[in-house]
Amino acid sequence: MRLKFSLFLLSCLALHTVIYAQAEPAEVVRSEDKIVIGREVYYIHFVKPGQTLYSISRVYNVPQKELILENPTLYVADLQAGQTLKIPFRPEAEEEEVTKDVQQGDFILHTIEQGQTLFFLSRTYEVTEDEIKKHNPGLDEDNLQINQVVRIPARPVYITREGFPTKEDMYIHHKVEKGETLYSLSRKYEVSERAIREANEKLVWGLKYGEYVRIPRYDPDEIDEPYPAGLAETITDDLIGEELIEDPWQPDLYDPVLVADAACLSFDIGSYDKPFHVSLLLPLFIDRNWPVELPDTLDKEKAAELYPEYVRSVGELYHGTVPFLEFYEGAMMAVDSLVRAGLSVVLNVYDTGRSAEKVREIIRKPEFRQSDLIIGPVYPDNMKIVSDWARANSVNLVSPLTTRRELLYDNPYLFQVTPSASAELEQASIFISNFPSSNFVLIHKDDHFERNTVEAFKNNIFRHFSYNSEFENLVFKEVIYTDPAVNIEQSLVKDGRNIVIVPSTDQAFVSNILMRLNILTRNYDITIFGLNEWQRFANIEVEYLHNMEFHFASPFYINYEDKNVKRFLAGFRDKYNTEPSHYGFQGYDIMFYFLQAMKKYGPDFRDCLPAMSTELLQADFLFRKTGSQNGLENNGISIVRYDKDMNIQRLGLNAAGR
Repeated sequence: MRLKFSLFLLSCLALHTVIYAQAEPAEVVRSEDKIVIGREVYYIHFVKPGQTLYSISRVYNVPQKELILENPTLYVADLQAGQTLKIPFRPEAEEEEVTKDVQQGDFILHTIEQGQTLFFLSRTYEVTEDEIKKHNPGLDEDNLQINQVVRIPARPVYITREGFPTKEDMYIHHKVEKGETLYSLSRKYEVSERAIREANEKLVWGLKYGEYVRIPRYDPDEIDEPYPAGLAETITDDLIGEELIEDPWQPDLYDPVLVADAACLSFDIGSYDKPFHVSLLLPLFIDRNWPVELPDTLDKEKAAELYPEYVRSVGELYHGTVPFLEFYEGAMMAVDSLVRAGLSVVLNVYDTGRSAEKVREIIRKPEFRQSDLIIGPVYPDNMKIVSDWARANSVNLVSPLTTRRELLYDNPYLFQVTPSASAELEQASIFISNFPSSNFVLIHKDDHFERNTVEAFKNNIFRHFSYNSEFENLVFKEVIYTDPAVNIEQSLVKDGRNIVIVPSTDQAFVSNILMRLNILTRNYDITIFGLNEWQRFANIEVEYLHNMEFHFASPFYINYEDKNVKRFLAGFRDKYNTEPSHYGFQGYDIMFYFLQAMKKYGPDFRDCLPAMSTELLQADFLFRKTGSQNGLENNGISIVRYDKDMNIQRLGLNAAGR
């Protein structure tokens, strides 16, 4: 059973402390936006900084557990500012009490029920036992009484989820103090005044005491990406044997022939007489799954009485643990397959939580310092710590999930598996530029948050169109959609193909545009280009996507008809008694690819990857440098298309059309 294996895994790994970013509580106002999905009415609630799942559940009179069931992403990531929640409709006249607990200022007044312990309260409200004791002087933790009222500090809110970026990930929220100016904030956070102004539309009225302003974590003036990724370079015979000149505006060009003639082919795994040492750093949050093991002599009924919070099923695992446990399981399947093929591997697994201090402890361990390859950690702040060590010690390091390209700067040993958003836009632009005779319509709402994405998409499209001889005849229209009165139909043509581009991650906005465009497909030929994120939107009719042959750029796509995927699924089900999510596939692909690289080329495989070809489950890794002294970013981005026959196709790398 997967539960037994999972709990065994968690019980075997060391415990580590977890640190969370807190924000001040914010008022929750019931949304007026409603949608109908499958005849059920839902509110659409946009999470603001400082709001908690508990406070939202109170306002909407919906239990937290039901909120999580309706919004499965909460199983994977904690509540985030900017996130959209789908909340079941409860008429105000029929409001029911959600919980016996009462919010009072900065505290929740919890009434003790049968079997509840101090540890149970700690896990339920995600605060430490010491915090609860601090605010309840004289509390006897070993003798809590039924109906006793305990003051619980209001739960911390996680306004960003590093590794699972939202539009708030790039900002710090600063509360304006008396006497502060734009200049002083610029000096304090080391970003330009211009960058702060662009991040805050309301600053046209000046700074106001007590208000919050958004401070960019990274100054776009300083880290504006000078190496656009995903260019469709062609290596010609003229380059063979010639020294490649570095172009500051594109990734380094690799010649597969030159690579094949290099020292890459001289490595012999048969004569390599020691195992490869691999370190895997994941936030497994072991301490949130306690106790994961009880004495066999303890009666089950007695155990339930003594430990009411005991983890008895996979469904009771801490939601932050599940995806990374699946990543580990997928990685282990890759290790097992290669070990059976004769590879010798020593794998050390570390639980990082979200703690920078724990990561620093890990890199001081003697066994970690023997690493030939490091995979993880997940969160960018923790990755920066390991990246500095890996660069100083010339150890290859894999960043498995984050899309932040700035981590690659000045570390030639770092591999970024998940491409940046700019790399995906680049690949989409290359594909779109293959249809210069179409009528192009860009639709956006002139939203401040998405303005950079829109401008980047436009610039990339025009740049790639300029390479085409038909560029002078290009028809490109831009529709700023600010309200339903805007007539989209006026921008379409009836005597040709309309390629409509909607580079938005706003679920409500996208849903509205798709509904209006789908009606117009009766009279117009419409093909729509959007973003990878749309696949996760719950309130979009899939039929609309197929009707308009939805296209998007994506580094990951699972073809369940593929023989390797079928083999992996059968093995995963047999071993863990469950279905793998994207994380299970990701863990397998990353571990398999990089172990294969070491098997073929040895620990110093970095410069040999352009000559490497390996079949993976959901990805085509194509690593390219972002500069001579920088790391390598995966540019293995395919175009995925929703066909009118209700199938989904992966058109392949650098797809040039239908």
